[in-house]
Amino acid sequence: MVLCRLYLQMSVVTAALLVLDASAPALAKSAGIDRDGKPQIKSATALVIDLKNDAVLYEKDADLVRPIASISKVFAALVYLEECKLDPDALHEMSPANRDAARGGDKTKLTTGWSYSHKDLLHAALMRSDNRAMPALSEACGMDPATMAHKMTLKARKLGLTKTFFQEPDGLSAANVSTAREVMVALRDAIKFPTLTEIMSKQNYEIIAHKDGRLRPLKIRNTDRLLSKNLAQILGGKTGYTDIARYCLAIAARTFSNREVGMVFLGAEGRFTRFADFTRIIKWLETTDKPATAATARPPTDQSPKIDETVLRTEDRTPSKAGKNAISEVPKVTAPELNEQNADQEQDE
Repeated sequence: MVLCRLYLQMSVVTAALLVLDASAPALAKSAGIDRDGKPQIKSATALVIDLKNDAVLYEKDADLVRPIASISKVFAALVYLEECKLDPDALHEMSPANRDAARGGDKTKLTTGWSYSHKDLLHAALMRSDNRAMPALSEACGMDPATMAHKMTLKARKLGLTKTFFQEPDGLSAANVSTAREVMVALRDAIKFPTLTEIMSKQNYEIIAHKDGRLRPLKIRNTDRLLSKNLAQILGGKTGYTDIARYCLAIAARTFSNREVGMVFLGAEGRFTRFADFTRIIKWLETTDKPATAATARPPTDQSPKIDETVLRTEDRTPSKAGKNAISEVPKVTAPELNEQNADQEQDE
């Protein structure tokens, strides 16, 4: 009798262990973790680093050259802050040239003939990703868009980046290219500027348009949906989208365990995929406390870029009406976590 009872108890334990073992893959999948314990990142290329020591925590084709869409504006903002010593409260009138430079992008809130402070223009560029804002700031600095793009490429070289090139300051051109690893270097540089982190970490802002003594308030909202989620403290970031570049995100965040990480996701197909990838990384970091690798986030010494020809082949393509650099506000996501449901039904910055 004792032996029978012992046998039954062992059978129950064995069955329980088998159930747990069988359910492990499903549990990992629901958490976005593969069988090897790595996050299931769906963006085409990605890089995650520890911002305190540059150690690489995760990478996926991080040296593949791709268009980076409006992440280009981060480089433009760096040039603006370093070379244009303008009064942030001084006004600049939106010109027809600024309007023309933004053709091919989404609708704007910056009207030709109205004036905006340099500070407000920088907010419009980095938060709402308005494509007239950076050409206007360039003009205020005495530069046309082509000159600003040249300065941006030079800035990339000063940062040690060899695979990053710019044709214009907004990211509408597919010729604005970089890699996840090189974008990370620019992100690290950008978050050193309190002016930029303050702007990029805001959810909402009010711009004031000026004309003939009239004032018109304009409310804008950050295109970074993660700012409204309680997943981590967002230190700063920039979204991007064009038909060719697809959905992109460069972001710095502090986790609830006080770990500061930088993440770059390029070429995500779904509208919310880059944000879901961020969530997957955060959850993965919560489940692991392994030492970071000694690999560095700096670009490798190999000067030959690995180019994704499928996205650069259509470099001169103009974004379709449905797939412009949309920067309009999107419906609020009410789910507790960002997901990819109906991700391709709407497109935004």
